Amino acid sequence: MNSPSQAPTEPPESAAHLADVQPSLALFAEGIAGRYHHIRPATDLPDGNPDPAHDNASHDAGALYLPTTIDWFPSQTLNAAAYRLTALYQLGFREFGTYRFDIAVARDRIAALGLREPPAAHRESDIAIFFAHFELPELARRLFHVIEMARVRAAVVRRYPGADRYRRALLDVRLGSKQAYSDGIAGEVERLEAALEGLPVASAFALHAGGVADAGADVYDSAAAVTACMDSLEFYPEPPDEAGSSEGPQLEWLQRQTRLEDWDEDLADLDAKLLSLAVAEALEEGEAAAGEADRPGDLRDTDADLAAERDALKRRIDMERSTLARMLGEQREDARSFLYDEWDCHSQRYLRGWCRLFEERLHTDPNALGGRDPDELLTAVRPLAHAVRRRFEQIRPSGYRRQAKVSDGDELDLDSIVAARSDLRVGVSPDERVYSRRERLRRDVGAVFLVDLSASTDDVLMELEEPSARGSARGLPSLEEPESTAPAPSDPQDLRDPYFDEDEEWDFEARRLEDAERRRIIDIQREAVLTMSGALEAIGDQYGIYGFSGYGRDCVEFFVAKELGQAYDRSVLEALAAMTPKRSTRMGPAIRHSIRKLEAAGTALKVLMIVSDGFPQDCDYGPERGEHEYGVQDTAKALREAEAAGIETFCVTVDRSGHDYLRRMCPEDRYMVIEESHELPEALEKAYRQLTRL
Repeated sequence: MNSPSQAPTEPPESAAHLADVQPSLALFAEGIAGRYHHIRPATDLPDGNPDPAHDNASHDAGALYLPTTIDWFPSQTLNAAAYRLTALYQLGFREFGTYRFDIAVARDRIAALGLREPPAAHRESDIAIFFAHFELPELARRLFHVIEMARVRAAVVRRYPGADRYRRALLDVRLGSKQAYSDGIAGEVERLEAALEGLPVASAFALHAGGVADAGADVYDSAAAVTACMDSLEFYPEPPDEAGSSEGPQLEWLQRQTRLEDWDEDLADLDAKLLSLAVAEALEEGEAAAGEADRPGDLRDTDADLAAERDALKRRIDMERSTLARMLGEQREDARSFLYDEWDCHSQRYLRGWCRLFEERLHTDPNALGGRDPDELLTAVRPLAHAVRRRFEQIRPSGYRRQAKVSDGDELDLDSIVAARSDLRVGVSPDERVYSRRERLRRDVGAVFLVDLSASTDDVLMELEEPSARGSARGLPSLEEPESTAPAPSDPQDLRDPYFDEDEEWDFEARRLEDAERRRIIDIQREAVLTMSGALEAIGDQYGIYGFSGYGRDCVEFFVAKELGQAYDRSVLEALAAMTPKRSTRMGPAIRHSIRKLEAAGTALKVLMIVSDGFPQDCDYGPERGEHEYGVQDTAKALREAEAAGIETFCVTVDRSGHDYLRRMCPEDRYMVIEESHELPEALEKAYRQLTRL
């Protein structure tokens, strides 16, 4: 992986960048496939080529892997079109049935395949079983990839006639381009022949696979062509090198992903059947208790059989999902991803598409470690919320709305003029109110609260007048053990074991209750944001609440508690209660994503308030691990980008050493360092009132 100081050389101006087309390409793919796909660079492929110029496109169940840049053609428009066409081809494998391949159907339809002895299979996909029918399975796999790609591309052009226009335009400039675009199978066959040391793949393909591009051809026609090609090539005495190629995830694994989706549907069906049986059994038991029917017998047997089948399927799904995660990487099915630039202060330039941000809803699991009961959270803020709400209700309206059909104004109203002219033509006295003017009628404010959910927010705040000399900085707890009602253990603690050896001598429940009374940074942040929510509901401002964390530039996490424009309800309260400490603090991408949110809201006044507990840091936030300046400068650059977009920003931190870096990140009057945790809600209130006063 390249460090910021080793970033690749900038491609020519005519190139199209994946970071630029990623948002529109994700919408395009979702519209075609009916489901969201992450748009990722080809360098993210499992065991992929680390070269950023790597041009092999691939896919899996939840992502499309495309080149970081495309500069195949002299026009940026054509290069961007190549992205869309390449994505469409990759989506075609799922749409046109590649992964619905069934080995039993294949053996019935392909006579030559039926004569071969089927191999023993253990959790293998049907496509993998098909390849194992041949003495050279790797050659069969690569031939199938080329032949099936030709079939899919032809099917794509038939299904989406608009794609043919782009395909022809790309072919027209192919010979004059710096890098030939391998449409169809010509380029694929050339690379395959070169890899196989001159084996006449092209002639075998021309002889046996000409019909796969015809209308009505399916995946079994491709399999038949592969079988015929393999039969004609097997007389070669020297088998080719079967080393794997860099095409991305093999088709066998992709079919196993699709099979996993089918198993998930089967599991849902079994759950529904078990639920209906449980309801029926409860009804019959009620009737039996009333003497109206005998106790159910066969229902219990059916219930037990279905439960056993369901448990077996669940274990199989868990094993398969674990295997796929090891081979293909973690699949974030409930998240959307975005690419963002990052400012490299050492080279004084942006790193294009350097960070990947995953946006997902906060999971509202009441049993999640570190979470809080929503009702307890609501009770905790109630004493302060009423006073804050009352002060906010005194804020005067700060938005404008254009009022039409007035007798005096600063602009003519076109609709009123047209109506007046029509009245004159038909001899009716026209309405003289043909002006419009701006009136301050309501607030038009959009605010984003961006909450730091880094691991350090789990620190306990000990707000004592004289902290213990053994305590650490930033309000961390003293190292001295607080008094406890539990007796001390008689034996020394085993340092290899987080618990004492004599469990019966230690009151864990008393210790848990004692820890619950300690106030953590995350507790203060949640309560402050919830207090602000009630106040903003009173004055009608739009607001969104988001958390951020992550680890590494490829995994910046952006958690949604409340979207801008979303109504405040119980689910929002539960999401706020589910805010828990997570990992690192890469602020730059989170700020840039917040800018995107505010710009989409379209309000007249936009406010971004960041609530944090420390300086920006991450494992690779800079060329050297542990460097602080790089993250500070990138965050400062992101805040300036917000300012350039017309967004008012303000940073609040509970880090008592925050002056050291905030004064380099923010304008002097746009940050605040909180010394005591109880000051945070009041600080947010004052800052917000100041930022939204017009």
